[in-house]
Amino acid sequence: VAVAGTHGKTSTSSMIAWILEYAGLSPGFLIGGVPANFGLSARYGEYPFFVVEADEYDTAFFDKRSKFVHYQPRTCVLNNLEFDHADIFDDVGAIKKQFHHLVRTVPGEGKLIVNGGDPNLDDVIEMGAWTPVEKFSVAGEHWSIGACTDDGSAFEVCVDGKPAAQVSWRMHGGHNRLNALAAIAAARHAGVPVEQAI
Repeated sequence: VAVAGTHGKTSTSSMIAWILEYAGLSPGFLIGGVPANFGLSARYGEYPFFVVEADEYDTAFFDKRSKFVHYQPRTCVLNNLEFDHADIFDDVGAIKKQFHHLVRTVPGEGKLIVNGGDPNLDDVIEMGAWTPVEKFSVAGEHWSIGACTDDGSAFEVCVDGKPAAQVSWRMHGGHNRLNALAAIAAARHAGVPVEQAI
């Protein structure tokens, strides 16, 4: 499972790794922060599950392709896409091109979990994708947020327009709810039922 995006990679990767761990799948992971539930940023884990925070920064001074084109994930989360890394990218179009290269590495039997509220990611998918796409957003077509408390400490996760279950947590902010949707969707593709992921 690879998690790409300008921001939210660490949070979403951490959530996916913990969901897989909770489901008894003992995933390996490589995350750019230290998830509190694990206390370490990387481990090998059990085959076949591995979660990686997929960065668009270049691979090396002799390889200017984004790091994430080397991962070839079966499940790929595209959280968001904004202009970043002005030291290596001329404009947002150059970043879109690299994201499209990532999309092309996901196999046909894989899954793209894409933020449906990000027009830059819409552009990336329109460049061509042969992998099934599931979109998440506040009012997404596949994954969406239903009823939500004012402070965001509880919200419904809806799948295909129907409430699946409710998340109750200490996190706040719409961005964290979207990260959670992406994590639950990615975990489902790995075989974890929605209710267990929630």
